[in-house]
Amino acid sequence: MGKLLTALLVIGAVLMGCETEEIGEDGGNGGTLTNVDLFHGYYDVGPGYHFRLKFRARKGDTLYFEARSRDGDGNINYAFWADSVNYVKWLNDDSTFSLRGYTEEVQTVSYTPALDSAVYYVVLGNSSSITTKRFWIRAYLRGLR
Repeated sequence: MGKLLTALLVIGAVLMGCETEEIGEDGGNGGTLTNVDLFHGYYDVGPGYHFRLKFRARKGDTLYFEARSRDGDGNINYAFWADSVNYVKWLNDDSTFSLRGYTEEVQTVSYTPALDSAVYYVVLGNSSSITTKRFWIRAYLRGLR
């Protein structure tokens, strides 16, 4: 009986040590800080096209996004992130769009914005008329779940 009690106490101590801390937005309990994978790997973008990563964020999430050019001429011709309203405006050539983190002709790009609850897009473009480009991409959200 003594060995059984000792074993149960040890198992209980181990389980208590493995407990995940839950932290709410107000500092109280309400969720576990979690990484949500969005994309990890290579993506080929044909001439004149773009890669788009669509995702839904919760208020307080942070996007972690990194991309590198791996083939083609060695550049990401353009990159940005935007909410769904501005992404659709950009697609439709509406001059009132607002793109965040816009950059051109870079070998690498990274974004780490804090987000509100909405649908977002991250875009990597290939302006070449001939060459397909390969991008290495790593993207995830970090937030309470």
